[in-house]
Amino acid sequence: MKENLSTLRLDMVPAMARTLSLKDEVVISDNLDSRVPVEIASRLKKGLSTRTLRPYGMTFPYRVAFHTILFVESGRVDCRINLKDYRIEGCSIFLAASGIVLDSLEYQAGTRFLIIAYSDAGGLLPATSRSSRIILASTYTPLLLPVDHGRMDRYLQLLRVVQHVAEGGPDYSFKEDIVEGFAKVIAGGIARIIIERSGSRRQYGRRPALLRQFISLVQKNCERHRDLEFYANELCVTPKYLSRIVSEQSGRVATEIIKEYVIAEARLLLSSGEYNVQQVSNIMGFPNASSFGRYFLKATGMTPRQFRISV
Repeated sequence: MKENLSTLRLDMVPAMARTLSLKDEVVISDNLDSRVPVEIASRLKKGLSTRTLRPYGMTFPYRVAFHTILFVESGRVDCRINLKDYRIEGCSIFLAASGIVLDSLEYQAGTRFLIIAYSDAGGLLPATSRSSRIILASTYTPLLLPVDHGRMDRYLQLLRVVQHVAEGGPDYSFKEDIVEGFAKVIAGGIARIIIERSGSRRQYGRRPALLRQFISLVQKNCERHRDLEFYANELCVTPKYLSRIVSEQSGRVATEIIKEYVIAEARLLLSSGEYNVQQVSNIMGFPNASSFGRYFLKATGMTPRQFRISV
């Protein structure tokens, strides 16, 4: 993939009223204690809309190079990820894995939220823990988890304590211990919510792991490979078996998941302004611009040229 194309890195996460950063591997940022004007707070309490805000200085789309856990206490956040729209309202937790393409992001004035962003190198959610395996198996696509007010308050109170202690000095090792403990508690809570939603009988072993590996491979190879056989070979399974497991675990068709990532990558290249349609067609491994155009049109309802002009 073209890593120089609009990649959103951890150091680009917008700083809010309070931000905690650990060795460029973990960022925790929030506006929970920011003052909200009375008229805006009143409108939000009544379920009415407020003016729409967007992160300053960000030009979409971006390929996101870190994992995200977003807690929305109140208000609303709207985003578009891999061509799909998400509305994250108050008392919700939203999880998205690294590698997604973020097409847009906006939020209502007065929205209170907290973001935990972390890289694979940070080891915030090690795959060795059961709760982490449950989360990884469930976030092959972005996951929205509504929660009750009591549970949200407990999470955010814990976070405030963590931030208060971690901000007490420059000792990174000490901070890492605090954040690691916090992450384990949060991961356990999120895993419990996922199990409650899906039913306790669901297993989180080889099959969900295979789905996660498939998604990861697609993210890394969608520029050049659109055939299911390639991914099956990489995973040492048959295409038929891979197709069945992906459908069983995600409720989606494997080839459609591949197409989703192919189109997201093509849109990122087209919107960069660095490449014309023919060049994008070449980068994406299509035999010619015409076949790329047909593929793109069928998936998005517009031609690559029309999309390039529109952004």
